[in-house]
Amino acid sequence: MEKEMFNKLACKMGITSAKILRQAEEYLRLSQIRCTGLGNTVTSRAVICLELAATTMRHPLDKEYVIKLSGLNKNVYRSSLKSMECILGLESHLGLGDLAVQYGCMQAAGPAAEILQRYKASLPETQQASLDLSKPLFTTAALLTACRCMKIKVDRKLAASSGAKKGMLDRLCVQFQKFAQEICSEMRTGTAAAKDQPKTAKKRQKTLQEVIEQREEGKRISRNSPHAIPKSRSMGMQPVGTGGCVSPHLSLQKIELHLKIIKLSSPVSNILLCHCI
Repeated sequence: MEKEMFNKLACKMGITSAKILRQAEEYLRLSQIRCTGLGNTVTSRAVICLELAATTMRHPLDKEYVIKLSGLNKNVYRSSLKSMECILGLESHLGLGDLAVQYGCMQAAGPAAEILQRYKASLPETQQASLDLSKPLFTTAALLTACRCMKIKVDRKLAASSGAKKGMLDRLCVQFQKFAQEICSEMRTGTAAAKDQPKTAKKRQKTLQEVIEQREEGKRISRNSPHAIPKSRSMGMQPVGTGGCVSPHLSLQKIELHLKIIKLSSPVSNILLCHCI
């Protein structure tokens, strides 16, 4: 492509930075060497390279106008953009968690990770050593398969985020389908077993404020009770006047003698006598 035409496309996209233009030109040069099988037009390839450079430099673009300028429909343009990113090594390696958050399917993140683990375990050891499951193709296929098995609706853009052709993504999803069905079956079995277990009522723990209030209420009731027993009784000693205490093992005659001497006629003395008898 002529440089003048390239600069005109950049100007229409709102790109005037010389640094972005140099980066886009480098991407265009590499794409002519590595991306010979994509079948894009010269204009669409130039627009894609300009967008990749602008995205790398964090330059904002009007995506709808960019797609219109490329001359491709939305789906074809996005697929070509992802393919170009993968070939040029510019794809963003989003983890399963980030990808699930981006497309609103967090429930499928755990099963998708388990799918990748079982898939890797099913391969020969020689292939396991060289396999990189963090690539967008694997993470996207695993998450997409998990969502289908769990009947979770996701945006169609999820499939496009793999950066691979539809046929390649579909073949990988078919391989993952076996593991997804096993995991979903195990999840349903575990849920059913949990429902069958008898539910036991858990006693709610009291708060500190409730414990303090309960203690204060107990003290208040004990003070106001007419049958409250003096503290000295709880120690095994019975008060007799102000002269001291007598042991509960004293004979009944001695206790009556003490009562006559100190002339106790109050209800307390009667209670004491009854208690001793």
